Amino acid sequence: MNSEAIYQALFNRLSGIEGIKTTSRRLKHFNNVAPDQRPALFVTQGNQTEAPVKGLDAMVELEAEVYVYIHELDPTIPPSVQLNQMIDQVRAKLAPDHPDICEYQTLGGLVEHCWIEGTIEVFEAVENMLDDQGIAIVPIRILTTT
Repeated sequence: MNSEAIYQALFNRLSGIEGIKTTSRRLKHFNNVAPDQRPALFVTQGNQTEAPVKGLDAMVELEAEVYVYIHELDPTIPPSVQLNQMIDQVRAKLAPDHPDICEYQTLGGLVEHCWIEGTIEVFEAVENMLDDQGIAIVPIRILTTT
């Protein structure tokens, strides 16, 4: 197992989302990402859990978080419209490449499965606080073996 290659493969897959202007594996605070740099996507590494399996390779679960920042210029459109579109694109990128053959996203064969699990945190524009911004944090889980 090469955990760095796995995290990089996840980043590469999500960096291909149409319309994303800024991507990085180094998280920036949303106040430091200008409106013209959005939509922005950041992938951060989370915890790693390892469970031994007698007679087999250990099962390893890697965690990541995907941060999506948007800016809605049109005051008549809720920022959630654009934010929902970006979240749906993250979901689409993590769908299986060949569902008729394999019902798991394997990041090009590097892992057993990569999926969204948990609560997707959504923060939508609040006047005088997040004016015209939207933020989503998407929890990712990756299952592999050592």
